[in-house]
Amino acid sequence: MAEDPDTGQDLPVLDDGALQDLKDEAGEAVALQFMEEYLVMLPVRAAKIFKGLIRGDIETTLEAIISLKVSSGMAGARRLEFYCGSLESALKHGHTPDMAAVKAVLFANIRLVVREASRRGHLPPKSHGPSGS
Repeated sequence: MAEDPDTGQDLPVLDDGALQDLKDEAGEAVALQFMEEYLVMLPVRAAKIFKGLIRGDIETTLEAIISLKVSSGMAGARRLEFYCGSLESALKHGHTPDMAAVKAVLFANIRLVVREASRRGHLPPKSHGPSGS
């Protein structure tokens, strides 16, 4: 079920193969920029999912879930990609997932991705104000 925190546990948190494929296809600078933007956008994408669920807006929720699923796949965030696929399937089959469970599992997966990205040196540099300097 989409709310099971063990769903996808056998998948890697972050698979370097996806980022390497992107580097091979588009170049290292593009791949690293994508990863930085992906990591920065994780909370925004999660918020869109929660807003859609709170409002009962299935279409908006599915759009946000699919966006997070696809971008996670491109970034190599396999567990998060799998979890989003589970949520997508549940919603498409008329199931309304428990909001607290979705929040807990989604944030747990996001924390794992950010932690692993940090460990691998993929985090963007910290901005010091609007100018980024």
